Amino acid sequence: MSRSIRPVLWTFGTLAVGGLVFWLVLALNIPYRSTASPETAPATTSGTTPGPPLMSAPPADMSAWVTDIRLGPDDHSAVLRVDLPACAVEPHTQITEAADRIGAGVLFQPGNGPDCKQVPTDFPMKTAASIGKRPVIVNAGDAWGLTSTDWKKCDKILGCEPPTDHCDAAWVAQAEFSAEAEYPGTTRACDQNWLIHDLQRHSGQAPTRVVYRWAGNGWMSVASAKGGGCGEILAAEPAFPTHLCQNLTPSS
Repeated sequence: MSRSIRPVLWTFGTLAVGGLVFWLVLALNIPYRSTASPETAPATTSGTTPGPPLMSAPPADMSAWVTDIRLGPDDHSAVLRVDLPACAVEPHTQITEAADRIGAGVLFQPGNGPDCKQVPTDFPMKTAASIGKRPVIVNAGDAWGLTSTDWKKCDKILGCEPPTDHCDAAWVAQAEFSAEAEYPGTTRACDQNWLIHDLQRHSGQAPTRVVYRWAGNGWMSVASAKGGGCGEILAAEPAFPTHLCQNLTPSS
């Protein structure tokens, strides 16, 4: 075979083999991977989009100081007298009711007027249920009670209805509170007009015997004694009844 024929036969054979391989790929359905250009991420812009402007919160409500409570036209009503700044904005009453108490107050927004002095102002209040014996709580802790004739500020110890018995523990506790006693003392004798009570003012100190006379709205101290019996007491208060002190031993 001549040299010129051999290259032709070699080329023909190569093409034939390549065609056979391509036919087999198609016949066997062999997948092949195509090379695709990489996807590009969308461009991002620097910086942030400005949001809506922030709205400033309104100033907090303030409470006017309640100085008095007066009778209203019916058993669901009362009148709050408060010290209110003359430049107060939108003053209004706020009432909260419970089975055993009523919370009441006057709220307002602070103003900016040039003349903002305190002015006594009345605000009617109305309750859903009859006020009855429920105390009205104002100024975050002051209790007022309705009597047969008017409203009265309640004592922090005695409450809105003080006991009728002057020897009641509540009246004695009021006397101890006035004397700044740190611990409960011991009552030695008591009737509706006179009281002998050994005060325990401070821990570690001996009790102090104090004699009280009823003063209409509580006990008023009139004498003190270190020993027993009536001698020291009668020297300071001759009107004191001896049957309350004659058998007393010294305080201990």
